[in-house]
Amino acid sequence: MIANFLAGIRFADFTWAGAGPFSTKVFADFGAEVIKIESASRPDPVRIGGPYKDGIAGINRSGYFASRNTGKKSLGVNLKEESGRALVRDLIRRSDVVSNNFGPGAMERLGFGYDEVRALKDDIIYLAMPMYGEDGPLSRLLGVGMTISAVTGLMWQTGYQGGEPIGPGTHFPDHAANPYHAAFAVLAALRHRRRTGRGMKIDLSQVESTLNCMGIAAVETAATGREPDRIGNRSRWHAPHNIFRCSGDDRWCAVAIMSDPQWRALCAVIARPDLAAETALADAAGRLRHVERVEAAVGAWTLSHAAGEVMTRLQEAGVPAGIVADSCYLMDEDEQLKERGYWQRLDHPEMGETRFTSPPYLLDGERVGLARPPLFGEHTDWVLSGILGYPAEKIAELRAAGVLE
Repeated sequence: MIANFLAGIRFADFTWAGAGPFSTKVFADFGAEVIKIESASRPDPVRIGGPYKDGIAGINRSGYFASRNTGKKSLGVNLKEESGRALVRDLIRRSDVVSNNFGPGAMERLGFGYDEVRALKDDIIYLAMPMYGEDGPLSRLLGVGMTISAVTGLMWQTGYQGGEPIGPGTHFPDHAANPYHAAFAVLAALRHRRRTGRGMKIDLSQVESTLNCMGIAAVETAATGREPDRIGNRSRWHAPHNIFRCSGDDRWCAVAIMSDPQWRALCAVIARPDLAAETALADAAGRLRHVERVEAAVGAWTLSHAAGEVMTRLQEAGVPAGIVADSCYLMDEDEQLKERGYWQRLDHPEMGETRFTSPPYLLDGERVGLARPPLFGEHTDWVLSGILGYPAEKIAELRAAGVLE
């Protein structure tokens, strides 16, 4: 069963906010036991940041938190107390991976730096995800996804030709670049441990990870010493390649011609045989030289048709095209996502039935079934009794002393 693909792997998970929880969610969704170590005095900021279900605030009602933490367990513990740190040490002795995305030095101040953790369990896999990595002249600088987008040049590259930088509109490094780099590294480390018996420390610089997604822009700058110009949704190699307005209120469709036969097929659909016959537009270089005129012709046609019709007719002709979808369209109308069972509904004790996004892949043709995210501290007693073997009397003492939250 793919739901148990990673069964038997246990995380002592200190990650919070963005990239870290997305990384460990990958493992939780596929059967690993990810125990999220939480504190009431410093809760995960996305727990208290919304958007909240039905607009009602609450530590267990954040949709943002819910989407990043499916399948995990929550251990509420006061790490300011030595008894709290002691029980976390007991958990680490029984874990395979310790994960965090704090700045350098934070785990050491808690007493859970790599050397301390390795002393507890020699073959531990230790994931650290600071912004700039754990060493180097900038290692002490802190930031979040938007900061990383700025310092890597992602903000600079994202904008329209002749316009100001706009940015990707979301914390792209948190959602795409860094979680999956980290997850891949942990999987590799687990495989290495299985083959050699040795653990490993992973020092993942989120800036370096995001730079990998800059691809051609970084290589071009390194080779030429010049920053590539912003070009919006256009391509440097193909035309037309852009987002075109369609009929209706703020409706758009992406069209991406990648070959000369596709160009001729596009001309046939928009009833412009004159463009297909024009020698100056016969290849990509020519179309790029006349890109404004080419886009005007395509845009005149799309403006008189619905976005769905534009997509369907072009796709049927072999032309790459797709609706520019908003969230409501993706959740309620997108037939591809419905067919593949992408959206899953889970019952939540406080939010009720809520829709969740699946991992964006199938294994052996199967979609993993998600488990709901945890309530704050929901599994504290379960961890202490079921994993650590603490008797009820000791758990009661810890709770009375304010160690359990």
